[in-house]
Amino acid sequence: MHYARNGDVRLAYRIFGDSGPLIVWVPGWVVSNVDTYDEADSPYAPLIERVSQAARLAIMDRRGAGLSDPITHPPSLDERMDDLRAVMDSVSGRPVLVGSGEGGADCILFAASYPDRVHSLMFWGTAARFSQELPDFPWGFTPEQIAAQLEDIDHNWGHGALAEVYHGANADLPGVRELFGKLQRSVASPTLARYWWQALVQTDVRHVLGSIRTPTVVLARPGDGLVPIESAQALAAGIPGARYLEFPQGEHHGFDILDKLAAETLKFVGDEPGGPSDERVLKTILFTDIVGSTEQLGAGGDSHWRHQLDTHDKVIDSALARFGGVRANHTGDGIFAIFDGPTRAARCALELVPALATRGIRIRAGLHTGECERRGDQWSGLAVHTGARIGAMADAGEVLASRTVRDLSAGSGLLFESLGLQRLKGLPDDLEVFRVSSR
Repeated sequence: MHYARNGDVRLAYRIFGDSGPLIVWVPGWVVSNVDTYDEADSPYAPLIERVSQAARLAIMDRRGAGLSDPITHPPSLDERMDDLRAVMDSVSGRPVLVGSGEGGADCILFAASYPDRVHSLMFWGTAARFSQELPDFPWGFTPEQIAAQLEDIDHNWGHGALAEVYHGANADLPGVRELFGKLQRSVASPTLARYWWQALVQTDVRHVLGSIRTPTVVLARPGDGLVPIESAQALAAGIPGARYLEFPQGEHHGFDILDKLAAETLKFVGDEPGGPSDERVLKTILFTDIVGSTEQLGAGGDSHWRHQLDTHDKVIDSALARFGGVRANHTGDGIFAIFDGPTRAARCALELVPALATRGIRIRAGLHTGECERRGDQWSGLAVHTGARIGAMADAGEVLASRTVRDLSAGSGLLFESLGLQRLKGLPDDLEVFRVSSR
C-alpha cells in the first residue's frame, strides 16, 4: 500500500508484481478499493494474478473512493487529472495507461497533456461521454435516467444500487444485489457515491480525442449497460490511429472475460514503446489585455503608467504561481499564459479581474483549450490564435471561454453563460463562446 499526495489529498495505490513493464490502471469509481483486489473472493483476483506475473500493475483509488481521502463535491476533470499525475509521479517508468469506466476520461486528458509520460493507452468499457446530448451524441443516459439513478443511490447504496447498469439482467438473480451492495459499502458512502455519479454523467472529453498521439486500443462489448457500443466505437474513431477490438456480448464488469482482457493487456504492453510524434500537447490558453491602456497612459503620463505596469505584472505573476500557470509571452498590455487544465486557468482569470480592478487596472480575458505546438519556449497553433480572438471580443471585466473549456470544466462549480455562435476573425468555423463566472 502506498499513498501519493496531490496538495492536501492523499491517494491510495498498490503495485502488484515485482518486475516487467509498468501498467497504471485508473478504474471506474464503483469498483475501487485497492485493499481488496487480490483477495481470494475478489472477482478481479485472476486478472491481478495473471498480469502481475509479467508486469508491474499499479492501481489507484481515486479521491472519494476506497482508501483515498473523501470528497466534498463532484470532482472536476482538472482535479482527477492532477490526482493521476500525483500517482504517476510516485511510480517509476513510462507506463501503459489503462482506463475503465469514467477513469478513461482522466487517462485521455493526461495523455493529451503529457504525451511524453505515456507509453500507450488502453480503454475498457469507457467512452468520451456517458450522457446524451442530442443530436451530436445520442447514446448514453437520458436526464430522466440520471435522475432515477441518483435517487437509487440515495435510497439503495450499499444494497445493490445501479445493479442493472453493471450486471444487466443478472441483477435480479439471487444474491447478485447483495454481493454488489457489499462491494459498494467497501468503496464509498452514499454521499460520495452520489458525487461520483454526478461527475460521471458530467464527463465530456470529446474535444480532446483528436489531440491524442499515443498508440491506443479501445476494448468494448455489446450489451454494456454503462457504455453503449456506439459510444465506444465513437471513442475509437475520435482518436487518431486507435485500434478497436470488440468482445462477445456481455455485461460492463467483464468478469466472464478476464482471461481475454489479461491476454490483450499483456499483448499490448509487449508492443514497442510509442513516443510522441511531435511537440504538440493539449493546453489551456489564457489571454489577458488591459482595457483603455492608451487613455490611462495619456491621463497619467509615462511614470505613472510604468508603475501601473509593474503592479500589473506582480499581480499576474502571483496569480499564475498559485494556479499553476506559466507566462508564455507579453502581448503589449497583457499576457499570454499556458495552463495544464481549464479550471485552474478560468479561476486564475476570474481572480485577476477584481485583483487588478482594485488597483485601477481593468482587464478582459479569453480562454481556450486545444492542441498547441511547442518550439523551445515558444507556443503556436490554432488553439493559441483562438484564445487570442476570444479574449479580444471580451468587454472590461469579462472572462470569455470556448465550449471546450466549458465541457472540460464540468463539476468545477464555474458558471458558463452561452453567448451563442460567434464568427471570430481568421478562424475557419463559427465558435460557441461563453461568459465565465463563479457561483
